[in-house]
Formats: sequence, C-alpha cells, structure tokens
Amino acid sequence: MSDNLEKNKSVPDASINEAYNTLREWVKSAPETVDEIKKNGTKEDLKKYQSQIKMVIDKMKEIESLLRKNDQ
Repeated sequence: MSDNLEKNKSVPDASINEAYNTLREWVKSAPETVDEIKKNGTKEDLKKYQSQIKMVIDKMKEIESLLRKNDQ
C-alpha cells in the first residue's frame, strides 16, 4: 500500500469513497479516449495514456484495500 494512504488513515471514509468514485468514473471514459487517441493521436500519446490508466487502476486497488481495512 502506498505511504500516502497509510499516512492518511485519518481521512474520512466519505472522502476516500469520493476519490474512488471519481477514479472509477474516469476509468469508464478511458475506452472512448483510447479510441480517440488511436484515431487522432500518436503512438506516444497512446502509450502515455495507457500508462495513466494503469496508474489509476493501481491507485484504485490501493483505495479498495484501505476501505476494506477500515471496514474491519
């Protein structure tokens, strides 16, 4: 788990849920954005965006883990 999430244990669950939901909505828009980049962008643009998607998904997994810990 990232150090930031560990340090922010005092962050209210509502804020964590809001952050998670924001990331989830962003991920839902990713397929359309990938298609748009494939049509109008460069291979480098696509590679950078795919990297961002992976980072967001990894962060979501960290948040899920934190939320599960807080539920216990």
